[in-house]
Amino acid sequence: QWQQQLGILQQQLSVLLGRYPETRPARTQPADYYRRPDPVPAGLPSTLLLRRPDIRAAETRLVALNQRIGSAKAARFPQITLTGSYGWNADGKDRLFKSDSVIWNFSRGIVQPLMDADRLKARQRGVEAQYQQAVSDYANAILDAFAEVEGALLTRKKQLERREREIVFLEEARATQRVAQNRYIKGLIEYLDVLDAQQTRFTAEDNLALVDLNILTNRVNLHRALGGSWAVPEPIVLDRDGYFFDFKTRDTTYE
Repeated sequence: QWQQQLGILQQQLSVLLGRYPETRPARTQPADYYRRPDPVPAGLPSTLLLRRPDIRAAETRLVALNQRIGSAKAARFPQITLTGSYGWNADGKDRLFKSDSVIWNFSRGIVQPLMDADRLKARQRGVEAQYQQAVSDYANAILDAFAEVEGALLTRKKQLERREREIVFLEEARATQRVAQNRYIKGLIEYLDVLDAQQTRFTAEDNLALVDLNILTNRVNLHRALGGSWAVPEPIVLDRDGYFFDFKTRDTTYE
């Protein structure tokens, strides 16, 4: 059952990494590899957070609204069109103000935005308000990302400290069990005392295994908070409008 679940999880991970679903033998890594995760390097660059999907989405929305502000401002200026079908002037006075006259289209392009000034101004203000909200959302997304990273690093520190304590407890429990067994052999204690010492050792082993699981879970949470591994990023690639749209790293593997 556990091997089946392991295989399913491996396939799911392959799909998430954009690979064909595959499984690997359970022992492709040393038996204790999970107890020796690579240390987190100091001084991680904050640009790593730019890979996070939530930050990229907030940034994209910010840029889109900025462009909409430009469109809303442009709509407030007269739009001159020369689309009449009768040349540069009407054939006579009776056609001077008809819709197919160039002069009519020309003047309408100037007057119409002025007549709609309040509506267009309100539209521009509405887009600007959305932009300010997007700025706030973008800032909050970045602050949330920093909080998640700091929280993951703090949890990692505490879990590693707890692991050291659990190792000490386990060594003491094993020593206590050995002493109890020797005393039982000499007839100094009951076998129930040996079983109690053994149970204490089992509990210490379970606690250490739980800490190891928490450390691995924390490593996953840290990668999620960073938006990937902590590989030093290549220079940020900007599009023609000057905003971030892609992010490449020298290493895309997950520790």
